[in-house]
Amino acid sequence: MYGEERVCAHMRKKWLAVLLAAASLTAFSSCSGEAPVMPEPGKTSTQLQKPELGDDFYGYMNFDYLTDENVDPDVSRIGKFSDIQKQLERDVSDLLDQCAEDTSSKDSITQTVREIYKQYLDRDTREKVGVTQLMPAVAAIENAGNVNELVQALGYLYQEYGVGSFFKLGVNPDFHDTSVPRLFIMGMNTCGNMKENFTRTDAGSEDIGKLVNNTLTALEVDNTQARARASAAARMIKSIAEATLDSDLMKNIELHLDNLYNKEELAKVLSNIDVNLLLESFGYKTDEVTIFDVGQLEKINELFTEDNLRIIKDYTLGCLMFEYKSALPPSYLENFKLVKYDEKSFVDDAKLFVFNSVENEVGVLYGRKFCTDEVMSAANKMMDDIKESCRDLINKCDRLGDDSKKKYLKKLDNVIVLMGYDKDYQSPFEIIPAKDGGNLLGNIIAIKRGECQNNIAKINGIFDRRTWDMTPVTVNAVYNSQINTITIPAVMLSKVMFDPEKGEYYNLGMLGYVLAHELNHAFDANGYKYNENGCYVPDWLNEDDRNSYVGIQEKAVAYYSNYRLLDLYKIDGKMTLAENIADIGAVQCITNITDDKENLEQMFAGIAEQWAQCDEVEDVIISLSSDEHSPAEARVNAVVSSIDKFYSVYDIKETDKMYVAPENRVKVW
Repeated sequence: MYGEERVCAHMRKKWLAVLLAAASLTAFSSCSGEAPVMPEPGKTSTQLQKPELGDDFYGYMNFDYLTDENVDPDVSRIGKFSDIQKQLERDVSDLLDQCAEDTSSKDSITQTVREIYKQYLDRDTREKVGVTQLMPAVAAIENAGNVNELVQALGYLYQEYGVGSFFKLGVNPDFHDTSVPRLFIMGMNTCGNMKENFTRTDAGSEDIGKLVNNTLTALEVDNTQARARASAAARMIKSIAEATLDSDLMKNIELHLDNLYNKEELAKVLSNIDVNLLLESFGYKTDEVTIFDVGQLEKINELFTEDNLRIIKDYTLGCLMFEYKSALPPSYLENFKLVKYDEKSFVDDAKLFVFNSVENEVGVLYGRKFCTDEVMSAANKMMDDIKESCRDLINKCDRLGDDSKKKYLKKLDNVIVLMGYDKDYQSPFEIIPAKDGGNLLGNIIAIKRGECQNNIAKINGIFDRRTWDMTPVTVNAVYNSQINTITIPAVMLSKVMFDPEKGEYYNLGMLGYVLAHELNHAFDANGYKYNENGCYVPDWLNEDDRNSYVGIQEKAVAYYSNYRLLDLYKIDGKMTLAENIADIGAVQCITNITDDKENLEQMFAGIAEQWAQCDEVEDVIISLSSDEHSPAEARVNAVVSSIDKFYSVYDIKETDKMYVAPENRVKVW
């Protein structure tokens, strides 16, 4: 019976993929209005039948992959990006095994990774050391007798242990002059919880309550008292969350532009706190600060009183536990039910810990092995070809005047592409080998301290646009509009996404889509407001060209908003606007590279297969209200149905569900 239930669950998951492909993003029709209107999808078959290419390109190309019966039914998601992650885990596991065996290497990064790995596995030493190295932090918090003394303790915790709680500080480029590093007071540390975890559900409050309760219990606070104090901390954090900007608004740059405060202005926001003491305690010498969320900071200030001192201390202790819980001795973790050790999985736990603790160092080792000269040469050529195609599209773009074209081309020329890994990377910390008396907890403290001090030092320099803000083993890619930089981590060049043996045009549909997508973010509904240096100048294009682009954006919003998933669920065309424009612009860009039908077939095949993905129904529904990206199927079907070459390559006719009338296709360029 158990086996049958697993198969049924597996089939339901596969049904989702097929139903989405058959019913959601494939029914198009021409219309006379300015905005495309989609007819209601027809009834879907109750059998797993491969759809016709002209009715559902995504489902046709990915049918075998999405209906593979060999997929683990307990996996909540399958897809190409999940495949990249799985391959990464295997590759990193092998790398760590090699690292552990390579005891003769004098390379500092190899030595760091090896030491952290071996010290994690050394449970006897971890138990012997205990948690004594965290006790100075605990004492600093507990000994604070008033608000100002607690502020000093928080600064000590930040500088010496890399732990933030109510004040999360960081250095980023100024919005208006990206060469200037600016101190930001970011959103507070909520220990992995978003605002919505507190306001939409009780998950955040329960998580914080459990964390603080475990921490206080570990410090031998009476169980009844620990529960009461944990509840008080959870209520405080919930009240701050309710005063915090929604997650989507946090990304709205226009809400933060005018939030630069001098010390006198900051003192009015933080009226209960000595601002000079705050900045000094956290190690920053600056007279101006950008507040990312003024409402949240005002709420924190309201709560920072002598009456709330105990609650503030308890939550700060919880933040300390959250930051270091994985490095605690095994007995501590088991006693507080944070981790249950299993001999069979202990080595896997160690590898995961190393990955999370020294991710940049692991990434450098990964990059050295997999970013071969052949791979990097082919990837860089692909990026160059995409940039040249984008240049051609800009020059031919009817909606842009000559002045705007010159500005766009200047921005294109000024894009910095960071691909693979930073060959010049040096760890911002030093660890002590076990043979010299080093231990895991002490070295993790040193790592976090070094990373924090490295961040503090940025305030005194010129912001470097070539600074990597992603590790080489992050399964993602990003365009940073503030510094006009694209980052493509080494793992995105793995064979799952980029295999030179499969041919140039197939790879253009796979990795090329990613590269072109990030490049097109420079000119998307948000990116076009930033100049070639990443400075926010919303009127740097003339008014006519801005208005013309607004019209395209409105058409894109309507185009995606008229889709239906499973006949019921809508894509939020406004929320997903920037990503949708980057998708369509990307495919326009890569298909502009060739007119050869066979080459284009390979490219379209890569596009479809890259986004092959299958999720649980509940996850898809949640993503429709929270994810700024459209569902995977839309990133294929909705996009290619706006690309003219798709129609000629596959002979798409008006009677096909993939068909969209020419006047209703969204053209970014």
